Amino acid sequence: MTVISLKKRQALLALFLFLSFAVQAEELCVATGPLEKAKIKRIVDGDTIHLVDGRKVRLVGIDTPELDHKKGNHEPFAVEATEFVRSRLDQYVYIQTAKVDKDRYGRKLYYLFDKDRISLTSQLLSEGLGYRIAIPPNLAYQACFEASESIARKAHKKLWQQSLQWQPQAGFAISRVNITSITKNRGGWWLETDQDLVINLPPSVTDYWPAQEIFYLEGRKIEVRGWQHRRKSRHSDFKSWVLSVRHPNDLLEIKDSVSP
Repeated sequence: MTVISLKKRQALLALFLFLSFAVQAEELCVATGPLEKAKIKRIVDGDTIHLVDGRKVRLVGIDTPELDHKKGNHEPFAVEATEFVRSRLDQYVYIQTAKVDKDRYGRKLYYLFDKDRISLTSQLLSEGLGYRIAIPPNLAYQACFEASESIARKAHKKLWQQSLQWQPQAGFAISRVNITSITKNRGGWWLETDQDLVINLPPSVTDYWPAQEIFYLEGRKIEVRGWQHRRKSRHSDFKSWVLSVRHPNDLLEIKDSVSP
């Protein structure tokens, strides 16, 4: 019978913890490049905070469930996502500016990090409290964000317990649909589906997709994510809902082994 000394056990435990932390840090996206330390005024929800200097900040690379601040009809796991952010931050947050640093609502687009310089986006993703999203040119940490989300997805955590069946509702959506036909015009590529939904690849981002890769998707089952809106036109030949996709990471063919 082999006996391991106390010192050796302690050394092995320390090594195990070090390696575990190293793996976790890699999966949870450690900051690269300079950071700015900023004081927090308010945490609005899982992906939005306000700073004391007046900046309203939106996290890059993720969409978390929405809080209903007026009526309290929160989306599933919205409260948990907000509380998780509060648990990871104290009075300060470390920020890194994105290439495009403002959204259409005037919010600043930043990558956020806690006191250990670990990405808040990746932590939320690994807990199943948000969905990864790729919006060019703000693509820093995308590979790491994918790895973080994969942790939650494989474990069926939180949001990944929910069905990915398509739903006719405005806002961020992630769904599985079948592509029935594909066309192109001045508005970009249009991928018709077997639901009341058409997927649009806008002209500004079509360079990410070679034509043969798009046509390959016809007749395939895909998983798509992005922001969905109801069409204003009620032409009978048009689908009622449009979902815009801006990067190939957010439009993938479904393989049998993919979960959930």
